[in-house]
Amino acid sequence: MKILFYAILIGTLLDFWKYGPYITPDTIGYLKMIEGNYEELGVLSPFYSFVLSLPPFSFLSIFDRASISAIAMFFLAMLFNFKFYQQTQIKNKSIFYALGCSLLSWWSFRILGSAHADSHFYVLFLLWIYLFIRNNADDKRSIILISLLSAVMVWCKLNSLFLIPLLGAWLILSKEKQWLIVIAALLSSWAVYQLVLPENILQIHLSNQVVLEMFITNPFKLFYENLATWAQVSLGLIFSDFITQYIPMPVAFALGCLGFIWLSYYIVRFRHNFREPIYKLILISLVYSVFFLGFQQWIGYKEINFRTLFPHLLVLSMALWLFLIQTRKVVALITIAILITGHTLLGHYLIWQRDDVSSLFAAKNFHYSKKKQTIDKLLIGNRQQIYTDAPEKIMLSFLKNDVLQIAPKTRFIEGKNYQLSKKESILERKKSVEALLNGAAIIILFNKMEINDLSNNPTIGVHKENGLIIYYLASSTQ
Repeated sequence: MKILFYAILIGTLLDFWKYGPYITPDTIGYLKMIEGNYEELGVLSPFYSFVLSLPPFSFLSIFDRASISAIAMFFLAMLFNFKFYQQTQIKNKSIFYALGCSLLSWWSFRILGSAHADSHFYVLFLLWIYLFIRNNADDKRSIILISLLSAVMVWCKLNSLFLIPLLGAWLILSKEKQWLIVIAALLSSWAVYQLVLPENILQIHLSNQVVLEMFITNPFKLFYENLATWAQVSLGLIFSDFITQYIPMPVAFALGCLGFIWLSYYIVRFRHNFREPIYKLILISLVYSVFFLGFQQWIGYKEINFRTLFPHLLVLSMALWLFLIQTRKVVALITIAILITGHTLLGHYLIWQRDDVSSLFAAKNFHYSKKKQTIDKLLIGNRQQIYTDAPEKIMLSFLKNDVLQIAPKTRFIEGKNYQLSKKESILERKKSVEALLNGAAIIILFNKMEINDLSNNPTIGVHKENGLIIYYLASSTQ
């Protein structure tokens, strides 16, 4: 176990050393908020941006803030792992190494290394789990700490509202009325959140303001697909989620049904052991899964993936390791750890072969390059749009401009990419050319994809520099 943990740790360090945190569309929105652009505030929770706007982060550049934040999240996750190991009654170092493999595994690495609200919510949730599964979780001091933490988590990620039904179930099991204080803290924090940010992401979903697909999904089909995907993602704990997505839907649906039956059976069968860590972890897994799948069913939404299900994946992996170590299933323990380490290291290796990774380090290098200075000279303030084939590379350098994909293959809507048809992609590209001809935009290409129709247009200026191609309206720079 020790060797496997250090192997996966080295892979993590090498990946982070080469690319730094990855940039997602949400990351750009959070960092825009730090710079004072609050147009994204209704959709994105403010905690991450608030933390990065405080000292010592406020003394750093926007790039370094995200990097230091990601490093801090990895460190705090490992610190929790050590505290969790100390908390367990089984003084077996395999717990530390096994859980370390999960915290650095491919699904978990992509959350902690994404440098946005999910990574902060991840660490806060780890702390919440630690406080909840302790033997003295019911005492007055722990209740106060959990109440404060729960209230803060609402501002980090609205997924934390699942704690309300979870604590309701726990109240029935434990019959400890002091947990009403935690529920009250959650509800109070949510009420203030609603008052400050009435047009938040939850309200947008509930009011059906998000147009996701051309046709309304049949509720039975939606349930079938979401439950099947839940099973595929859950198996991503052990196997790569790239592989599990190819499990046939009927098989995945059957596995999903069996998974929920097993979780429910365990909760009912071992209810007298409700204070045991494994029981608490399984309870969290079941309640979160029911809560999230139920909400998706209610709003007619399909976003079941490792990012949205990570609280379930996290506690389920912890319960699995505890069970295997307590029952001394050494062969199963080593086999699962090898599978996790193997597909994680393979994931790192495959990423290292790519040139189009959305890397914060690549964005930082661009920001301080001559190419950025050239674009500044050709760009007319912040009123021009920028169309490019590498938006993640330049978005942070032009936070006040709209930076758009020139010929997108997908459309990112509320946390999920939806595939565009070839016709839709061509239409989006035509829009960028029209904006260029109107002087409303410039086009920046990094991948040597020249636009022949523009190269021969006398009104269009073309600048080429070390693989960079910039199209601009020549009269606009005079």
